[in-house]
Amino acid sequence: MKLFLLLSLLVLAPPGLRAADLKETIAPPVDKFLAGRKNAGLVVGVRQNGHSTIFGFGTVFLPGGEQTPGPDTMFEIGSITKGFTGILLAEAIRRGEVKLDAPAQDSFPSDLVLPKVGESPITLRHLATHHSGMVVQPPLIGLLAKNAQNPYADFDRSKLADMLGKLKLVLKPDEKFLYSNLGAGLIGHALVHTAKADRFNDLLQSRICKPLGMKNTTEALDGAQRSHFARAHKADGTPVSHWDFASLEACGGIRSCATDLLIFATAALGETKTALAPAIGDAFQPRKKLNDTGAIGLFWMILKRPDQPTVVWHNGATPGHRGILLMVPETKTAVVVLSAVATEEVDKLGMNLLDLISPKKD
Repeated sequence: MKLFLLLSLLVLAPPGLRAADLKETIAPPVDKFLAGRKNAGLVVGVRQNGHSTIFGFGTVFLPGGEQTPGPDTMFEIGSITKGFTGILLAEAIRRGEVKLDAPAQDSFPSDLVLPKVGESPITLRHLATHHSGMVVQPPLIGLLAKNAQNPYADFDRSKLADMLGKLKLVLKPDEKFLYSNLGAGLIGHALVHTAKADRFNDLLQSRICKPLGMKNTTEALDGAQRSHFARAHKADGTPVSHWDFASLEACGGIRSCATDLLIFATAALGETKTALAPAIGDAFQPRKKLNDTGAIGLFWMILKRPDQPTVVWHNGATPGHRGILLMVPETKTAVVVLSAVATEEVDKLGMNLLDLISPKKD
């Protein structure tokens, strides 16, 4: 497979910044990732030394044809969505709309009733740290969907309410870490309800995207964005359906691009002034220790390594796209990788690239 490594775009780059040197540094692991992969195309974005640089590698399939992806090529970012949900949660807490440790049911509309075990109610903290005892996803969602390849598309609010009425928790709240798309998706309903918004995407736009200038981060694509939306592929390169969300979009329904994710990273690293800074800081604060090196904030994962600075990160995947966003607040460094082929190797590539470009701790 011929690798197209010609396209690179320097975003807000001053004279003298050697994008070619950066590309030469990251190209070997990217070439290794692409080698032999069918329909593989990805975008790598780097934030370092106060500047953002974005490169496209391989090819993706857009409505207008096959081409090298670029800074505004859009991908499903899957569970990276949860990171934005965590910031919306932190912002809602600061606005006094919700309380992190109050019973989560207090923040939900009356038709969505959370299950309960014993006397300990689920809190928003439990949901945002994956300690709610909720199952990973709605039971049998794939089997009951009209289209098993796009299972969340017809799982609407009425089905969500019915499912919650029958759901049993698999663990007691705060008993153990159990990753839950369902729990994350439910937080979206609490945030929309307490903010008196119409839908999750409206809240995302008004409180994060518009204030930061993220023009192509959304749950619902417009016509222009669809022209930049990369076709999805399984790990073996076979085309697969995109995913749509009827009621649980807060867990994985956002589509975005490298430009916007680096705009967010720049703000999150404190390099641009934003009224969201306190909420971002709250979301990044460790809330629960997971193991010797890992903790979780409000959905954001926190990796502490003894010989290197702390990394705040989240990855995301749908059946046909995969991405990862890694940020190092101490060195103000970030890496984003977005791929049109869904493989776990994207996560490894992202961490490898971060290690290559990030200043090491003395």
